[in-house]
Amino acid sequence: MIEPQGPLDPSVYWRRRAFALGGSILVVVLLAVIITAWLGHGSSADPQGVANRQNVAPTSSKRLTSSPPTSGTITAAGGSSSSSASPAPAPTTTSTTTGPPPPPPPPGPCPDTAITVEARIAQPSYRVGQSPLLTLVVTNSGPVACKREVTRQLRELLVFTADGSTRLWSSSDCYYQQPADTRLLQPGEQATFSIAWAGRTSSPNCAPSGAPLPAGDYVVVGKLGSLTSHPTPFKLT
Repeated sequence: MIEPQGPLDPSVYWRRRAFALGGSILVVVLLAVIITAWLGHGSSADPQGVANRQNVAPTSSKRLTSSPPTSGTITAAGGSSSSSASPAPAPTTTSTTTGPPPPPPPPGPCPDTAITVEARIAQPSYRVGQSPLLTLVVTNSGPVACKREVTRQLRELLVFTADGSTRLWSSSDCYYQQPADTRLLQPGEQATFSIAWAGRTSSPNCAPSGAPLPAGDYVVVGKLGSLTSHPTPFKLT
């Protein structure tokens, strides 16, 4: 049985037996290494596994012994409680957008300090017998628009001697009553009122026309209520 028999050379059979024996020994060694490694892994894993179970067990016991919730809704595993299901209230924001500014108040009456009165004459010299053109100019010299009454009975143009001592003529000596006249004047705006003077004297209450004024120096003064202009000189030649 030990001596190889067959048609081949005996050395061939010995080599085959050597290969088979070497393979068997290699398989046994590999099995021993695998078994040893598996046994070593199991022995080192046990303490860790025990430790893990010791750490988890108290938590599990606490979860089992904790008292059930006194309120709220019990939900399935993985769901959220009723308190967490309610959405957080949205933050309240205050709009900073402002509406259009309120309209400005309507213009009020013009104070005397905002009104300038001026007497003008169309040309500085007239011949006797001509009709000089006199003009009363009312100007809003204030910074804002305002209303001023310029009714006919408040307006007046007067002619004086050059020294201003003698009143010779007034546009208020004879006129017809007219309705109230209130003007809205913007800053710098003017209201003008002109009259052609016949070159004669006059008397209050629409007395008959007086005598023609002779050649000489005169002044014209304008009035609006209590406001009086500076005198404006002119000549009759």
